[in-house]
Amino acid sequence: MSDLLIILDYHQKLNDLLLTTARQNDIDEIVKIIVEGYGPVEKIILFGSQVKGGVDKYSDLDLIIIKKTNKRFVERLSEVPFLPIPTDVFVYTPEEFERMKENENPFIISALQNAKVIYEKS
Repeated sequence: MSDLLIILDYHQKLNDLLLTTARQNDIDEIVKIIVEGYGPVEKIILFGSQVKGGVDKYSDLDLIIIKKTNKRFVERLSEVPFLPIPTDVFVYTPEEFERMKENENPFIISALQNAKVIYEKS
């Protein structure tokens, strides 16, 4: 391998590491904002490109929030606090989430194939 290719490969790996570290800091901050600003949350699941790879600086976060609430789906979404980076959020009650898993809801099954629990109420 030529010296130039070695240098380019090194820089790409360094950029990937910096992006991953910055994104993890973003994720930590978003978990804090949601937990502190959205009431009692039982679980937050990160899914999509942030978990399966292929992330770039324009990638958004895909989150499933599970919380007890009597509000309708659309109302729940409007209550999610402002998040500082682009985020797609889906809010389900524990019962809805379990029912969708049991019924093999295509969206939930697909999301959970590349998912990571980033917060769970202790």
